[in-house]
Amino acid sequence: MTLPAALEARPDACSVCSGPLDPLGRCVKCGVVFGEAYRCPLCQAISDVEASDTPYTRCRSCGAPRIPPNESPVSDAEVALLRSARSEQLRAAAFRAGSGFALASGAISLLVTLVVVFLVTSPPAFAKVAALIASLVPFALSFLALRRARSHAKNFDSALQQAWFLAASRLVQAHGGKLDAKELAQLLRVDEARAELLLAEVNVQDLLQSPTELSARVRVTELSEPVEVAAPADETSTTSHVGRT
Repeated sequence: MTLPAALEARPDACSVCSGPLDPLGRCVKCGVVFGEAYRCPLCQAISDVEASDTPYTRCRSCGAPRIPPNESPVSDAEVALLRSARSEQLRAAAFRAGSGFALASGAISLLVTLVVVFLVTSPPAFAKVAALIASLVPFALSFLALRRARSHAKNFDSALQQAWFLAASRLVQAHGGKLDAKELAQLLRVDEARAELLLAEVNVQDLLQSPTELSARVRVTELSEPVEVAAPADETSTTSHVGRT
């Protein structure tokens, strides 16, 4: 849905406090949002965004990473990256929970093994070693689950960074390349330092994709050492002949 169609779908005034709405459909009095411009592309709920534990914002309804609505609609590529980031985020949380459960199970198993083997019974030495090794299996599973959680968390950060880079590029193009860090920070609801980093990435990417412009900006001058030119053979012979005369 394009932005003009989304703006047409919103009401003229807030149905909660009857206050006026901004161009995107947010009440300037109570902050309630209306219209398709605020529909989350992942959970499909009409909701605003809020701060999260990442440097960026998330949906207030489902908690998924989400780019704040603005005058330029979110692209399909950004939605795909946000969906991928959400998937990696849930997987990382699941593996962290599994790691904690395995760690707790391992601690209980080790405690029970120590009590039974050394206090209650007196099995042979090989049985004690086998029991101790078996009680350490949950710790190994906890370590493996933690590694998987970190891997998914890394993939989450990568997908999230790419999504916000595309959002910054889209907004810069929508403003004809005339967008500073302060304006970008207001549009994306991030701090100005984060907006400066996004603008720097966009500028670098533009240079890499425009080799003609890059070659026009950067000029390389090749310096060559002077080459001594030898005199022609006929002139040399003529000069020597005159000298002898």
